[in-house]
Amino acid sequence: MIELFNKPRFTLIKFPLIGIGSFILLLIWASIFYPGGTENNPETTGYLFSENYISDLGRIITPSGVRNITSVFIFIFAFLIMACVLFIFFYSNYTFYKKKFSYRGNMFKLGTFFGMCSSLCFLGVALAPVDINMKDHIVYAEWLFRFLFGGSVLLTISIYNMDKSTHVLSFGYFLIAFATGIYILLSDFKLNSVLFSDVHVANVLTQKITILSLVVGFLLVGFFNNRFLKQQ
Repeated sequence: MIELFNKPRFTLIKFPLIGIGSFILLLIWASIFYPGGTENNPETTGYLFSENYISDLGRIITPSGVRNITSVFIFIFAFLIMACVLFIFFYSNYTFYKKKFSYRGNMFKLGTFFGMCSSLCFLGVALAPVDINMKDHIVYAEWLFRFLFGGSVLLTISIYNMDKSTHVLSFGYFLIAFATGIYILLSDFKLNSVLFSDVHVANVLTQKITILSLVVGFLLVGFFNNRFLKQQ
């Protein structure tokens, strides 16, 4: 099993795909067990896609006052998986391409560091339930996107400049940077309150769309990594 983590095809393609797929399925599973309740309306029943944040699945007690233990455990497990997957992915991505092209640019190192920091923020989000420790939960959630944005911008530039054969790979990181950048503009700079009348729904949907865009971005990175490895 340990030998698999020394193989680029596993750490750069298969492992991230397994992790992302598991993350999505686990969150869907957790939403099935969610009793109900939103920040604006504690009386709702079940998980509402346009009104419940993903973080609501990690609440020990829902806004309606109901215990949410099953969803919490699934939520924590999902985020622990992503923390592990992304940490290993960014580290393996750095070691593989550094060795392949003898590339040691500081931008590549810093982008990798930011990516690994974003993976640790997944861990923080999981272990700081929003209803128990909202302040830390929000800090981890905000910095997850900030680190991922900074890391993907730096990786887009450094991988594009690395070699002609890696130009197409940089597009996947560009999509991740674009998605997280839009989220930061709408969320951190409160543009949702300017552009939309229902800010709560806008914030919830922005979060969901951003997560889906990140999934597509990482899938593209995996696809381009696979195509690159086949050419070697």
